[in-house]
Amino acid sequence: MRDTEGSPSAARLSVMIGLLLLVLLSWPRYQLGGYDTHIAMLALIAGGLAVVSIAYWRRMTTAQRRLMPGLLKRLGVAFGIGCLLLAGWHHVLASTAAGWATVVSHGATAGLLLHALMTGWHARR
Repeated sequence: MRDTEGSPSAARLSVMIGLLLLVLLSWPRYQLGGYDTHIAMLALIAGGLAVVSIAYWRRMTTAQRRLMPGLLKRLGVAFGIGCLLLAGWHHVLASTAAGWATVVSHGATAGLLLHALMTGWHARR
């Protein structure tokens, strides 16, 4: 059995934190659209993710905790790249103009996907 299977890992926590950030960055999109039910669901999801992330952090070893700053930097870069890609996509290729909240929400989704794929690819090496 590999070292990361079954035990808390920094890579999993970074993806979980990315998911929490994705939920929070999607909030303005639904707030501006007036989707109150969606906002309530986002609040429940964000609260649950925050509680689980804290519990997960507490179970991690010190060695895994030391990996977090690097992974969070990569997460931030992936979010930035995702936002730039989606801003370009909406500007050049999309037929309708998208608001900043939509670009940020979609960019965060693309960034989280990029981070998760790169983290998984890096772990396989």
